[in-house]
Amino acid sequence: MSDNKTLQVDIISPEKPVYSGRASTISAQAWDGEVGILPGHAPMVAKLGIGEVRVTVGEGADKKVHRYAIKQGYLEVSHDKVVVLSEDAKDVTQLKGVNPADIERLQKAITEATDPQRRAELQADLEWLRSCDRLLKAM
Repeated sequence: MSDNKTLQVDIISPEKPVYSGRASTISAQAWDGEVGILPGHAPMVAKLGIGEVRVTVGEGADKKVHRYAIKQGYLEVSHDKVVVLSEDAKDVTQLKGVNPADIERLQKAITEATDPQRRAELQADLEWLRSCDRLLKAM
């Protein structure tokens, strides 16, 4: 892969950088749909939803796709550089199983929450667990 046909990609969570390297493409779950980025993409900023970021490295027989679970955040593209800043980001291969009791606990807490902001936070946590569960099952 020559550098003029690649993107520099950095995926960062508050805990630590999750990925840093060259890529041929990247796709991410924006809050209103999926976005795909190729080298030469126009500058942009997108709000990310809960979902997955796929980083494709190489082409043809050498192609490898790295998958990351993302809990909201932002994606910025500028001059063939893509930065993903996320509230939580994990390599899908590092995810552990989702405990059904955690999902039930969050569902109960949502129904009992009276503060709208707290309810929204709990709902986001529930969506995050469900997203991680779907990504694990898809592996």
